Amino acid sequence: MSEPVVHEEVVSESPFISMVPREFVRTILSGVAIGIATGLVYVLLNKFVFGTVLCRPQSTGNCAQAPDYAAIVAAVVSVIAGVAVLARARIYRPLLIVLAVIISLWGLQNTMVTWPWYWGVIALAVLFGIAYGLYTWLARIRNFILAIVITLVVVVLVRWVLVA
Repeated sequence: MSEPVVHEEVVSESPFISMVPREFVRTILSGVAIGIATGLVYVLLNKFVFGTVLCRPQSTGNCAQAPDYAAIVAAVVSVIAGVAVLARARIYRPLLIVLAVIISLWGLQNTMVTWPWYWGVIALAVLFGIAYGLYTWLARIRNFILAIVITLVVVVLVRWVLVA
């Protein structure tokens, strides 16, 4: 009698978590919306809150610091909103995506002080949309450590390009 031949079944698994194009587009549009909100929050806080409080004659604060304070508060608001929107949309690793975006685009609000406010908001919306799409695609890597390392490398490269 011959013994039955047993074949080993190999299951090949993709190194990426699957994502349908609709989710990817939704993430980019979420990034655009968060970029618009970040730009508007920055403009409003700089003009009506921090600029008003720090730039009056009786103020002991430095008026030049008003845009920095407005940028910090706008960044915090965008991080909270970004995590909430991505988690609600069931996007994989929303905190990694949002932190990578905010670190990559940190300080861009201060460059738009000299621009008309609407151009600054449009620029932030486009950059946030691109960044959300990029980091969403990178966060799909199945191996968490590899995803963090590659994301950190890309964050450093983006910061280098934007600062240079």
